[in-house]
Amino acid sequence: MMMYQSLENFSLRKINYVKTRTTILKTTANLLKQKEFTDITVDEICQKAQISRGTFFNYFSTKEHIFHYFLRIFTIKIALRMQQWDQSMSFDDKLSTMYKWFLEEKQYSKFISSYINFILTVGEEANEMKLIDAEFVYFYGNISEADYAYYNELTLNKLFKQMCKEAKEKGEITLDYTESELSSLVVGEITGAYLSDHISPEEEHLQTFNRIWRA
Repeated sequence: MMMYQSLENFSLRKINYVKTRTTILKTTANLLKQKEFTDITVDEICQKAQISRGTFFNYFSTKEHIFHYFLRIFTIKIALRMQQWDQSMSFDDKLSTMYKWFLEEKQYSKFISSYINFILTVGEEANEMKLIDAEFVYFYGNISEADYAYYNELTLNKLFKQMCKEAKEKGEITLDYTESELSSLVVGEITGAYLSDHISPEEEHLQTFNRIWRA
C-alpha cells in the first residue's frame, strides 16, 4: 500500500475534500465561541465558510454531524496520547489525565456538554463520520494506512473498556462488573465530575467519584 507523507501528495479532489470539511469544522468552532450550537444555523456556517448550502450537505448530512466528525478526530487523538502512557501509571491517574484532556479541549467549545448530548441522543457506535486517508495524513501523519479502518471504528467507550480491563487485572478495580458496565461508569464519572465542578467550581469532584471503583 502506498504511504502518503503529506497532504500535497494526494489528488486535488481529496485535498479539496479535506480543506472543505476542516473549513466547515473551524467555522463552526469559531461561531461556538460566540453563541450556543442550537443558535447557529447552517446558513450562517455557509456564509462564514463561503460555501453554498449544497456544498455543506455534500459533506455533512445535518448540522449535528459536524460534532460527530470532531468526535472522531478527538477520539483518535486521545488514543494516540494513551499509547504514550507509562505502563506503571495507576488507574486513578489515567482517569485524572483523561478528565483533564476533556476539559482542556478548546477547539470545540463546551466539548463535554456536546459529548453528553451526543451520548444521550446518538451513541458512539452510531457515529457514521469516518476519516478518509488524506484526513489521517492531515491530522496525524504517523498512523499506518493499515490501521485506518481500526481508528475509524474506534470509540471512547472502547478506550475506556481497555482502561478498565487493565485496571481489573491489576486489582485496581474491585467491582464485579463487566467491562461494558465499567466503561459506562467511566463516562458517568467524567460527565458527573464535570457537572459537579460546574455547579460548585470551588471544589474538584473527580477524586470523590473515584471511590466507586473499590466499593
